[in-house]
Amino acid sequence: MNINKIKAIIFDMDGVIVNSEPIHEKAEMEVCHEFGMEVLKSEWDGFRGKKLEDIFSYASEKYGTGKEPIEKMIERKIELYLFYALREIELVPGVLEFLEKMKKNKKYSYALTTSGRKIQQDKILEKFKLTDFFEIMVTAEDVKNGKPHPEPYNITVQKLNEKSKSCLVIEDSDNGIISAKSAGCQTCGITTTFSKDCLNSVGADMTISNFFELSEILF
Repeated sequence: MNINKIKAIIFDMDGVIVNSEPIHEKAEMEVCHEFGMEVLKSEWDGFRGKKLEDIFSYASEKYGTGKEPIEKMIERKIELYLFYALREIELVPGVLEFLEKMKKNKKYSYALTTSGRKIQQDKILEKFKLTDFFEIMVTAEDVKNGKPHPEPYNITVQKLNEKSKSCLVIEDSDNGIISAKSAGCQTCGITTTFSKDCLNSVGADMTISNFFELSEILF
């Protein structure tokens, strides 16, 4: 990893900006149950970072009839997620201080790349008054192929007008790290969702347990 080459920082949303993974899981499990599918809880580690289309299509094929209305399931998931999240969700420790320091320092450009739909990201950013931080945001609507495919980060790098090797991606999931590495970015795994060993095993260039550690490295 070459810290000196970093010109831009790209943030994932869930598990990086907000501690939302348990809320996503709860909402997705409820939706699957409502549509008659009892999906094993153990499946969710493999869903981290993926688009809802991919999650529910997989569930439909393996646990349902293969004909479940995927878009209706997605709409219901977003409804449930926002119901829970706007009441329960919290920021990842240290991320607000990191974002404020980054904005003030002006050393790096930055962006947000998430597998979620734009409507839910806007609501969460608004809740924590972070809307103005991310002028560049890539969501599920902007890509054909979700993580672990490199497309989300390829698009983000283009929007930043940077070279991929000059971008540091902060991710909490194995699928996210794989996506960013495949796009040629440098990667930092944060251990809010997966272990250090797991993130390292898929190629994370460095791992941190919180943003205070990363702040010391980058500023």
